[in-house]
Amino acid sequence: MNTTENVNRLSFYILALLMIPLKSGNTQEVNFQELLVDVDHAEFVTHIWTPKSANAETTIALPGSGAAVSRYRYIGPLLAEAGYKLVAINQRGILGSSGNLEGITLRDLARDVVTIADKLGINKFHMAGWAFGNRTSRMLATIYPERLASLILIAAGGLVPALTQPGELAKLLDNQALSEEEKIHYARRTMFSPATDRNIVREYVQGLTYWPEARKGQREANQNTPLEEWVAGGNGPVLMIMGEDDLTAPIENGYRMKAEYEDRLTLISVEKAGHAVGLEKPEEVAAAMIEFLQKHAI
Repeated sequence: MNTTENVNRLSFYILALLMIPLKSGNTQEVNFQELLVDVDHAEFVTHIWTPKSANAETTIALPGSGAAVSRYRYIGPLLAEAGYKLVAINQRGILGSSGNLEGITLRDLARDVVTIADKLGINKFHMAGWAFGNRTSRMLATIYPERLASLILIAAGGLVPALTQPGELAKLLDNQALSEEEKIHYARRTMFSPATDRNIVREYVQGLTYWPEARKGQREANQNTPLEEWVAGGNGPVLMIMGEDDLTAPIENGYRMKAEYEDRLTLISVEKAGHAVGLEKPEEVAAAMIEFLQKHAI
């Protein structure tokens, strides 16, 4: 168990509060806070970037399979600097967050998000989902359309098979015994563009954390939920941001969705970026999100 986990779990037992500040700080016009949110059936660690301007609109964001909110560490400050609040959630079983992982569906994970929003006093919001998080986000948009102003999908698959070799992503995300060079190899294959600087890839693999039970629970939630229940993502406006070099969620997913959704969907293709597009090209991703949020204000 790492230091962060120890701090979080100690907080669980010592502090009998509904929402517990774990970390806070600010840089120029951006406030940052790590908050433990207790929603009765589970506890969730959230990272929140808030602009100093009042009445900022909120985007709630989910990372990918077995991933933590650190995926949004570059995007969050950029959105806050532009006047938007970002609440990124560690899902069940990830880095201090708790909750049942057996026999769940995407509906359960979507309800987690709405329950957290209720606890934080957020009525209507924008929803962002990265990789696996896009499935929960689309489920939420389907069953809680009145809560969303818009839907943002980042590196979203589900329609077109991955172009990686079978098992490559699992080796990267589940095998802690891999050497750093092996991790870099599989990260290049599954997460990053060949054009991405090696130092960015190395930073990613050095920060990898492993949550096999959470990944298993997410896979089962997906398997327990028929595709037709979530794939439409409601009927509101959608932004889809895809890396041109993504082998895990090929950009063909975006082309197919654009053809089906037509004017409802805005497709942004990011050059020289892969499945980790928000780490590779955070400025471009944030700029696309900001422009979209401005067009679909709450």
